[in-house]
Amino acid sequence: MFVTERNRSRNHIYLEVRKSRAELDRKEERSLEWYRSGYEGEQEYDAVLDAVGHGPLYVFRDIWLGVQDSKVQLDTLIVADNIMIVNEIKNYSGNYSYEEGVWKVRGHQISEDPVSQISVAANKLLKLRYDTGIHFEIQKEIVFVNPYMIFGPTDYKNVNLFVMRNRLKQYFRSLHNNTSGRSAKVLAEEIAGRIIENPHPAPKADKGRIKFGVNCCKCSSFAVLMKRFCVECPACGYVEPVERSVVRAAIEFSVLFPEEKVTRGGIYEFLGKKIDSQKIQRRMRQYFPLIFKGNHSHYKMVHKDVGECLSAGNYASYYEHDPDFIFEGHPRYHKLKGVNRNYMREK
Repeated sequence: MFVTERNRSRNHIYLEVRKSRAELDRKEERSLEWYRSGYEGEQEYDAVLDAVGHGPLYVFRDIWLGVQDSKVQLDTLIVADNIMIVNEIKNYSGNYSYEEGVWKVRGHQISEDPVSQISVAANKLLKLRYDTGIHFEIQKEIVFVNPYMIFGPTDYKNVNLFVMRNRLKQYFRSLHNNTSGRSAKVLAEEIAGRIIENPHPAPKADKGRIKFGVNCCKCSSFAVLMKRFCVECPACGYVEPVERSVVRAAIEFSVLFPEEKVTRGGIYEFLGKKIDSQKIQRRMRQYFPLIFKGNHSHYKMVHKDVGECLSAGNYASYYEHDPDFIFEGHPRYHKLKGVNRNYMREK
């Protein structure tokens, strides 16, 4: 079973938001592409694992753990009876080799070393044995999910450490050989109790580089048409309900300026004063808890994902036409399902 969700990293979210409201430099663009590629690889990993099945195994995804005086980040940790399986996920493409402890792509050395990364993570997990007195083994693999990765040569003796895309399903099926009973439950509870927030400080933007105003959700253009209930983009034709624009702006503000309180006035300014302040207040109260502190009252950002936030707030705008935001329970949901079924029958 999946115990935790997999989300984009804090830095990934920050760069995505920054790109929509400021020009990224070359280094930032490369970093964003790297984060996007990594997240796509993790989603592919999850999809294959889900298709093969993970049954009673406890699957922790994208977590930080506090172990004694150290902290460790894990792409995936699978818990069964008396064993923890650590998977480092890589979405590499191209010709890679690993010889004499050096990784190369197309003959050029790279700074990242997955073998070292997973070894450090596994060694930190070993400290749990001393903390808890629970005996368990640690198994580790580096999973390469991209079918366009060509690997070799290598002089590394433990070749079973590397799981290539062409044997990923076989690898996941082999995990079914592990049992999952009382021991697994105890280990999983121990892991769950040690999950911590990302210990690294959140990145913050320079307000001087950020463009304020209402922009298009899809193409980021600020040349949008403000209508009573919707924001329409002449550049790409996308239409976003004002309600969703307000929620998106609040989340973007909290991502870009993590040290600032999210207030009605702050979001009003952030949106370039293009949306009525009272309308902003109504929508903010619907989707975000209000922390009452007199003149210092502000909203708590529970979610960093617009979809999760809207779904939790029972979003049901009649001006919503994007299927990605028509959640179950929405007035248009069953109509949308009917359209999809008819489309599949025609296909």
